[in-house]
Amino acid sequence: MAYRLVILKVAAEDTKDAYDYYEKIQPGLGDRFLSEVLIRFNEISKHPQYYGFIDSQNIIRDIKLKSFPYLVVYEIAEDHVIIYSVHCGYKTPDQKFRK
Repeated sequence: MAYRLVILKVAAEDTKDAYDYYEKIQPGLGDRFLSEVLIRFNEISKHPQYYGFIDSQNIIRDIKLKSFPYLVVYEIAEDHVIIYSVHCGYKTPDQKFRK
């Protein structure tokens, strides 16, 4: 069963900010970043339970991007998955729990 993704506005803004940042560094790098995010979104929608918990109540999970220092932070809620953030682990490691 594929889960429906609900991407919060803050997660979409995180993604856009990172895309813009990488495009400034090198044209096309932002596209590579966005491609990896979309691959992870697809994996999460198919098998959200595969990835580990990051909170003490075993609710919030995350998955790392392969080539970028970013995490997708999410929660499974019935038949959908809520994406809370696309978070840079280097810049602000303590802000991954934003809701």
